[in-house]
Amino acid sequence: MKQILLIAGFLLTTGCQPAFPEQDAKSPFVIEKSGGRIVMAYKQFESFLNSDRSWENYCKMVLNPYPEMRYLHAQQLSWGAIDSLKFPEDLKGYKISDFHHFFTQYDEASLDRLYDSVIQKAHNVMQPSGHKPVDLCLFLPYGSCFVNPDSDRTTIYISLYIDPADVQKIMTHEYAHCLHHERCPEEPLTLRRELVSEGLAVYLTTVIDTAFQLKNAIPFMPEENVAWCMAHESAIRDSIRAELENSGMDIFKRYISDGGFASPPAGFVQKTAYFTGYRIIETCVRRGLSLEEICALDSKGVLEMSGYFEPDE
Repeated sequence: MKQILLIAGFLLTTGCQPAFPEQDAKSPFVIEKSGGRIVMAYKQFESFLNSDRSWENYCKMVLNPYPEMRYLHAQQLSWGAIDSLKFPEDLKGYKISDFHHFFTQYDEASLDRLYDSVIQKAHNVMQPSGHKPVDLCLFLPYGSCFVNPDSDRTTIYISLYIDPADVQKIMTHEYAHCLHHERCPEEPLTLRRELVSEGLAVYLTTVIDTAFQLKNAIPFMPEENVAWCMAHESAIRDSIRAELENSGMDIFKRYISDGGFASPPAGFVQKTAYFTGYRIIETCVRRGLSLEEICALDSKGVLEMSGYFEPDE
């Protein structure tokens, strides 16, 4: 049931839209915050499980009231995480007993504390450069976590499949992406861009919350895998250097994704781009650049300032 595809710092709308009618409906289970909202979409999914679990009811109860869930559903289809024909049948087989323990993981007070603590700690390090609201959407029955920087508001998506012990780190990582992408120039997808994006998110996580260091700051990357990266940094650098300008899904499979979607180079652990990206940002900071300066550079500028991929003398 659990499926975490990847941590995606910057998702673009794919144009894939779910096949259901959109309606104007009030979104229940929303906590209003001064800087955004906490959208507890999983509670509406719990209500759906107490219905006949038909596709029509799923649209009416889960998708139509929440633009966040409509967007998320479309993303799941585009990623291939769900099948448009099979998913409605899967819904009929869901049982509330299979999901019951997820619904007791949070209450409104704990979600309030999570949102406030991450935002406050992050703003102690770097103030937002704009005034867009930032929403936190917690959801089922899909897996994944990512941030969608829409034109009107930013939404951080976190699945309830993710261990609550990891959620503080995940939200900090995703909000770090928000702070970076407010400042960085737009550029096309390349491995180079993703290195800098994920590296900054990991580095900012360690600065925003000192409970995290490199060994435990990379989402879904075990400490032993970080230790492997440290022992094989030269090999990772050589492999990534050769693919810096590559784009497409292969870069995610080889260096960014985790789980069954990942297909790293032979002998490599998953998610090595996060480790390498952190090292690049760390090198820039050691060379005297501020985080504001780094965030304002494009990825080519960051790599040049770091000198990380320059041949060893």
